[in-house]
Amino acid sequence: MDLVTANRLQQLRKMNGYSQDVLAEKLGISRQAISKWERAESSPDTDNLIALAKLYGISVDELLNTSSDKVIIKNTNKKGRDIKGKAKSILSKANDFGIYPKIASNLFKFPYSIIVVILYVALSMIFDIWHPLWIIFLTIPIYYRIAIACKANNNKVFRILLPVPELIVTVYLILSFITGAWGYLALLFLIIPIYYWIVIFFTKANQ
Repeated sequence: MDLVTANRLQQLRKMNGYSQDVLAEKLGISRQAISKWERAESSPDTDNLIALAKLYGISVDELLNTSSDKVIIKNTNKKGRDIKGKAKSILSKANDFGIYPKIASNLFKFPYSIIVVILYVALSMIFDIWHPLWIIFLTIPIYYRIAIACKANNNKVFRILLPVPELIVTVYLILSFITGAWGYLALLFLIIPIYYWIVIFFTKANQ
């Protein structure tokens, strides 16, 4: 691939509001592959060219057309293309921000914390188990940490934002109340640093 086409692919990606990680996720390939395209070190195959054209709302010919310096982005009318292109870029950033934007949006819309409060009060009154049923409140930060993680713009941040510490604390308390083995079960907390070490190690290995 020549440098002009490589620059064009980079411009199209940026003008449509995608990071390399998000675009790679949408195409089902690695971020390194996107980076190589944009450095003219390799070329996308036919399937990826078709997928890129479809994602940007243009034809493959337009995708590879280097005769014009203006980058074409998705719109329905030729008139006012620049204005509509900028608007789409802004909307793309708002709607496609994150690895799993739709999941994040649905999680934030669902009134999970209210459901938990209602559930806690109802179960406690019915079964008279106010303690240790309060542990279910720990699921609230777990729930919203997952929602926030889904808005991460790359896999590394996604894995770091996952609620591993909160989940371990919740599991520790539940098992400890059931078994009474508070001391032995404290070993569960070793999972937290091990998890983050694995995330960092494999992230660096894939760079």
